[in-house]
Amino acid sequence: MTESMRKIKRFKISSRQKEITRKILRLGLDLSSAQFANETELAAFVPQMTRELDPGTVYEYNEDMLWDLGTQTVAAQGMFSACAVTLGRAATAYTDALAAPRQLIAQTILFEFLRTAVLFVVDLVKEEAEKEECETLEPQFVYIPKLGLAPEPKLFKEAARTDEATARQILPKLLERIQSNKIDVSCQNGTIEPQATAVFIIPWQKKKRRGKK
Repeated sequence: MTESMRKIKRFKISSRQKEITRKILRLGLDLSSAQFANETELAAFVPQMTRELDPGTVYEYNEDMLWDLGTQTVAAQGMFSACAVTLGRAATAYTDALAAPRQLIAQTILFEFLRTAVLFVVDLVKEEAEKEECETLEPQFVYIPKLGLAPEPKLFKEAARTDEATARQILPKLLERIQSNKIDVSCQNGTIEPQATAVFIIPWQKKKRRGKK
């Protein structure tokens, strides 16, 4: 397979209304201080936030080209797809304008939307790999945003990560290679804009052939 790049803008992100509402309730966030009268109002707020999203992704497959991404980026030593996914600028601008208690809930919801967007791209890359008789490994994150005090979803918290010093070094190169400007994503001094953006690498490997019994 030759090197290739994919760009997708304005893909749909499911609100996962019930699941996200349950998570916020489990976290024990203060609904009354956030001016939610009850769980029903909170549940209605989740899909309302999807109106602020402007999602986009670019991802590129590499096999033969040498990418100078540092020795710590172990996934970049063979076949891999490099990916950037963003929720757009309006999403964080909206949450930043909210009062603190509601802002925390909104940022928690944004993290869940970003998780959904990342998994969408992971599935797309997995489909491409299968067409080439390959399989994908777990993503390795180069950049995961901090969204206020909102807790990271399990996907981000437990995933392999590039160490911070290496990430700051390679992010500009990585984003340039995958042409992140096509989805209006940029990096300055190790900080990504828009804020609600994730950058990650998905390693590929050839499927192991099962021996005849």
